[in-house]
Amino acid sequence: MIPLSSRNKKIIGGVSLSIILIYIVVSFFSYNQSVLIKTYQGESHLEEEKQNGSFDTTLLAEVNREDFTVDSDYGYQLKGSYLKVSNEQFPLTVIMVHGVTHDRWRMMRYAQIYLKNGIDVVLYDHRKHGLSGGDEVSFSYFESRDLEKIVQWTKQKKPSDIIAAHGESLGAATVCSHSGINETTHSVNFYISDCAFSDTKNLLVLRAKEDFGMPNIGFVDTTSLLAKIRAGFYFADASPIKGIRQSKVPVLFIHGKADTYIPMEMSQELYDAKSQGAKFIWFVDKAEHARSITTAPKEYEKKVMNYIHTMMTQLLSKQNLPI
Repeated sequence: MIPLSSRNKKIIGGVSLSIILIYIVVSFFSYNQSVLIKTYQGESHLEEEKQNGSFDTTLLAEVNREDFTVDSDYGYQLKGSYLKVSNEQFPLTVIMVHGVTHDRWRMMRYAQIYLKNGIDVVLYDHRKHGLSGGDEVSFSYFESRDLEKIVQWTKQKKPSDIIAAHGESLGAATVCSHSGINETTHSVNFYISDCAFSDTKNLLVLRAKEDFGMPNIGFVDTTSLLAKIRAGFYFADASPIKGIRQSKVPVLFIHGKADTYIPMEMSQELYDAKSQGAKFIWFVDKAEHARSITTAPKEYEKKVMNYIHTMMTQLLSKQNLPI
């Protein structure tokens, strides 16, 4: 073996230092673009959603709206709204769980299905979103635990109601992660997951490649370590598919076939991973990310309400209650 000269050692040392610095820089950039992503926190999007016609505003005018605050276990407050219909048709309340960069009012496009069918709705803002507190997005890890706090508030408000949760994108990943927690708390009776990702690391690897042309050479792992140091979770902790593997309650998975942000294969992975309890899946033709409801609104409502009727019939029969 030929010994390295002092000059070559310096060159190799310089290259190694440069690689380390690149990893550090890229990791901080990735952390800022994911965990610290701009979410317009402190703003309400209600007026924006009204103006863009995303939902029938007369429905919101007809319900009894109660705004509420719940304390997260992580030192901040969660803000929400309980919408009580005047013509309640089912002993059911559906909790709506929104996606990243949006707030509770984004979910009115889904909530209107329930409201006009006589079903109460709870909406709330995730951590680092809307009027809620919190400093980081955790890709369903802390969000799923916050969801449990919202569920418990809902159960206190409507103690005899059946509880369902309906999520979009990050919200869908959150309900999937919560479905694992639910096997301990038994607080939610069934779920709807619309365009969820199955695993945070896999999603970020995909997005790094698609958005920045960055191959997977370990940057996501170093960003995950940074997330653990600064925000308290590894990306591996935020894995909705782990929750689904434990889940025994029914789940309806929905995903657009034209979704290039979170590919429909991720919902297929979640569906395949669910080995216990009822499961259903619907892929929507030509629908892009979080656009199934707007691409096929009539069919979407029909699918959701058929699922609701099926679940309520089964659950009320078990309780020997009138359907």
